Amino acid sequence: MANNRQGAAHPVQRLSAVADTLVDTTRRSGEMGVAAAQTIGYRSAMMAAALASPTGFANPEFIRMGAEKVEATVEAMQGVTHGLTELGSTWVALLTGQTQAAVQALSDLAQCRTPADWAEVQRRTIAHMMDSGVHAALRTAEAAAAISAASLKPLHRKARANARRLAAEQA
Repeated sequence: MANNRQGAAHPVQRLSAVADTLVDTTRRSGEMGVAAAQTIGYRSAMMAAALASPTGFANPEFIRMGAEKVEATVEAMQGVTHGLTELGSTWVALLTGQTQAAVQALSDLAQCRTPADWAEVQRRTIAHMMDSGVHAALRTAEAAAAISAASLKPLHRKARANARRLAAEQA
């Protein structure tokens, strides 16, 4: 599964990596659509030809059709499950960051002696809450992009392999 999270990398770099993953996922989706159309065409012709003979449906390709879909779906769901775990941890990170900022603010406010101290505590608290929110949002975007990539990868691989294999058989 693709992992775009680059730790302490600048948020713009992290967001750019997410965009790259989404562009690649979109490209793969288009390729998969073309490959699926080719595969459907080849298999439809094979099924039409099989109608002429009672043994025509003994072709291993017809068995392969169902099995490969199950395999690809299971693999895609494994990627999604892993990604959902990461997505859940992003929510925990958001909650934890905001809670830490609030607790720190209460502690700091108890030590304030002047209005300037209060203003400084407010500035630090807002900065900390914004920073933790930005990083949690980036982790959420990274996890969502990784989920979409992981769920599409096995389906893309199978569709492209089928189109290539069936084209070679027809040639």
